[in-house]
This record gives sequence, structure tokens and C-alpha cells, in this order.
Amino acid sequence: MQFPYHKFGLIFRLVEESDAEFILSLRTYPKLSRHLSPTDDNPEKQRLWIRGYKEREARGEEYYFLFETTDHEPLGVVRLYDFKGKTYNSGSWLVKPGIDPFTAIKSDLFISSFALDELGFEQCLFDVRKDNKKVVRFHKMFATQINEDENNLYLMMDRKAYEKKYKYLINIIEPEI
Repeated sequence: MQFPYHKFGLIFRLVEESDAEFILSLRTYPKLSRHLSPTDDNPEKQRLWIRGYKEREARGEEYYFLFETTDHEPLGVVRLYDFKGKTYNSGSWLVKPGIDPFTAIKSDLFISSFALDELGFEQCLFDVRKDNKKVVRFHKMFATQINEDENNLYLMMDRKAYEKKYKYLINIIEPEI
């Protein structure tokens, strides 16, 4: 797959250092950041983190995507990391407030499709803060809870669950594509 990649009316591309301010705007936005680990609002630190990420990307160890409109308005980010055998983690999924709610679904479908179909993974592990009720409800429709702690639910989605999810969600967004 070549990037930037056009899918579902969006453009998906790998994050660059120049995206630091946009990423920080999402990570420090009060409504979004309440479900994240604390972030230092320092663009230079974010650029340094992205530099390290780009090294991991070059080794095929991690992928961090920014998705945007066809007019190149950035809408959100999502990341694949912690690759172990046929299992990967998905996270750092943030979507700009106030945009079309189908954007979140489209980005979720893209990242799952990329991980399973392009990279050949079979299982996704991820965690969701318990108090992030909408996201918990969404993921529990398809994923299996495998653990929990005081703050988080730990979930797993295999290929069969992904295929069910894809069929369900593509029917929701198809009129939008």
C-alpha cells in the first residue's frame, strides 16, 4: 500500500514532524484528553517523539496515521504498535471535535483493514478507559474483554470479529462514501 492512501472519502498518510501542533491540539483538547495519559503541551517534545516514531516506522515496528479530508484538513490520528507475532495494538485514536461522526468509523475501518489485510495480523489488542462510555459501548459490540484494572478495559478483536464489524459498519457508512 502506498501513502497517502485514499479510502472512504478520506486521505490516510503517515504522521510527519510537521503534524506535531495538530496532534498536540487533539491531545490537549479538554474533552478528548480526559481519557488520555497526561500530555506536555510542548511542540518540540512532540516533534522529538515523532522523530523517534519515524525510526520505528522505518523498521516496520509501528505506524502512526493522520487522516484528513481531500482538501487536506486534518481530522484525526490513529496508531498501530507493539507488534508481537500475529498480534498488534491499536491506539492513540483521536478525532477532531465537531466533525462528521462517520469519520471515526471510517478511520477505524481503515486501521483494522490495514493491520489485518495489508500487514497480515490476526488479532488486535487495545485498551479503553472505563469512563469513556461511548467508546467502550462501541468496541464491546465486536471485541472481547480479556482483562480490566481500576481504570481500563483490555479488549481483543480477532479476524472473525473484524469481518463482522466491517460488514456492520460498511453498511452504515456506505451512503456516505
